[in-house]
Order: sequence, then C-alpha cells, then structure tokens
Amino acid sequence: MARDEKPPQLRTVDEEPVPQDSVIRLGERDSANTRSKVEDRPLRLGPSPVAQTPQVDAEVSRRLVVPDKDEVELRTHQPGIDALIETSTPAPELLEQAWGEASAKKNPIPWGWFALIGIAITGAVIWSATRVKKADEVVEQIRRETQTTLVDEAQEDLEAARLIERIEGTVKAFFAATTVESLARVVRHRERVEPLMRSHYAADRPVHTASLRSVRLLQPVTLDKHGNFWMASVILSNQQNRSLIVEIGTDGTPLVDWETSVCHQPMAWDDFVKQRPAGTSLDFRVYIERDHYNSHEFSDTEQWTSFRLTALDSEETLFGYAKAGSEEERNLLGTIEANAGRKASVILRLVIPEGLQARRSAVIEKLVNPRWLYIDPPVESP
Repeated sequence: MARDEKPPQLRTVDEEPVPQDSVIRLGERDSANTRSKVEDRPLRLGPSPVAQTPQVDAEVSRRLVVPDKDEVELRTHQPGIDALIETSTPAPELLEQAWGEASAKKNPIPWGWFALIGIAITGAVIWSATRVKKADEVVEQIRRETQTTLVDEAQEDLEAARLIERIEGTVKAFFAATTVESLARVVRHRERVEPLMRSHYAADRPVHTASLRSVRLLQPVTLDKHGNFWMASVILSNQQNRSLIVEIGTDGTPLVDWETSVCHQPMAWDDFVKQRPAGTSLDFRVYIERDHYNSHEFSDTEQWTSFRLTALDSEETLFGYAKAGSEEERNLLGTIEANAGRKASVILRLVIPEGLQARRSAVIEKLVNPRWLYIDPPVESP
C-alpha cells in the first residue's frame, strides 16, 4: 500500500432521518489483505425512530474497512531512525553519579574534628583507666585497713575479756581475804593504806562481815581524764549491794581502792560531832552543800561562808565555815557548782577551835580532795 494513501474518514450529512436504526459495520479483510471496494457514501448516525417502518433501506448499513497496521502508518509523524538512536552524551548534572559532587565540593569532610574527637576519646579512656587503677588501690588500702581494724578489734576484745577475768579475780580475792596482810595484796597505794587498814581493823574488827555472792556489773569510769578505773557492783551474802573502785595498774594488775570501799574516816563521824575534839585537824570524807546558817562566832556573813556537812550512813549534821573571799571558799563553791549545785562528795580538813561556843560548828581549813578517791597519793598523809 502506498504511504500517501489516506485512511477512511467519517462525514456528517444533514439529511432527513430514516425510520431505522443506524448501524455501522466494520468491514473484514479478505484473504489477500485487500481493501473491499465500498461506495463512497455518507453513513447515517442518529437515534432510532419511535415507530419503525416495515421497509428497510438496504443501503443504510455499510462496512468500514480498517487498513492493516503493518501497511498503514497510524501516527501523523513518524520519527526517523536518527531520532531513535541518540548519539549525544547526556548532561553531567543529570547523571546520578554526579548528584553529590556539588555538595561535596561545597562542604568538605572536617577531618580535623574527627582527629580532635579521637584524641578526646583516647584521653577519656586513659583517664578512666587511671581512675580505675586508683580506685583499685583505694579499695585495696581500705581492705587492708579494714582487715587490720578487725584484727585489732578482735585483739582488743580478747584483751578486754582477759581484763574482766582479772578484775573479777581481784574482787573475789578482796572479799576472800581474812587478814590485813592478804587484803593489802589487792589494794592500791599499799604503802600508805596498809597502816590505815591496821588501825581500822584493830580491836578484833573482822575484815569482812559478809562474803561475796556475785559480781553484778563491771563498767569503766573516767576520773580526771584517767580511763584506767572500773566500777564493780557486787552482791554480798547478806543481800547487801556494794560498789568498789578498781584501778588497772601500769602492769595491768587490777587493785581495789580500799579507802572508798569502807569510806575511811580518821574517827567515826558521829563521835567527832558529839565529842568535838578541839584543836585537832582531821580529814573527813563528807557531803558538802551551800548553807546560810551563821551563829555565834560565825554570825558575820561578810567574814564567814556557811556550808552544811553530812557523812555516809550517819544522821549527824555539822556546819562548816570558810573565810569569805579565801581560796578555800572559792574552791568549795566551784566544786558545788561543778556538781550542778547539788551536794558534792569531798575530803575536807576540819578543825574545832579551842573555846568555840557555836555547837555543831567547825572551821574548814582546806579542800583536801574534790572526791572521796585519791587518784594520786596525797602529798600530806592524814
């Protein structure tokens, strides 16, 4: 078929409609692929009439023969072979491989920052390793110190148990003594105290009136920053409770303070109050408290300060007077104040002047000791 042969076209014809349906039939190709000869007549298209006539025009239906696609060009413009085969190279900016080149050139990779970060990480790792090593050293040191402390505590507990055993042994030996010689072996300040013991137990006085039943309590006490004293509370066979002061010597030997255990006095307090031996200075263990009783020779309050004196296991009261403004007065008032204003246990040197008219009165010559127990042996023996 020739290239310039035109395909069939449809034309609109303004004619009167026929009373039959318009049918368009497509023609068929023959076996030789030749186009059927059709008269060039217009095709009527339009709605079917409401009423059809019995007569039908035989020329209304025609076939439209479509040329073969292999012999007819279906496009108005067919590109040539030179348009299908493109020999030109595409623009570089349109290729995928070149999409990141502009950004890479505009923002180069900051290798310096990577190096700085690497250095920082390395430093952190080194610092962490150093800290871990120091922490391990600290842990090891703490472990050694803890182990040493535990060993020391165990040793201290063992020594404390042994010390308690020795204290109990001394207390038992003290109450088991029947003579002054056996008693003097377990008392402190033996050289000064043994003569006092012999005088105290003269006239066949028994060393003890009751035996030891049990040691009820042992506890350490501190006296004038001295921590080598213990208090032993015991129960005797006569159900009496007694308290003993025990000192641990420099060699670790416990020794009982005999003077406080018997509250030693140079003479019985009741006898001193009643007999009133004049002109003799004696050291008594008494309770002292501030008083305002002034009579007879001591009625002048600007010259004399009054104190009430009592003793252990006695109901007898004596009024002691100290010179106002003297060192003795200051020491006595300071001792009472240190005891929260309550009566204090002290050792006083007392004297009854010759011809004293005020009964139940004595002059306080000196505060010998601020407690009944001598921590160190007194310079002047009573």
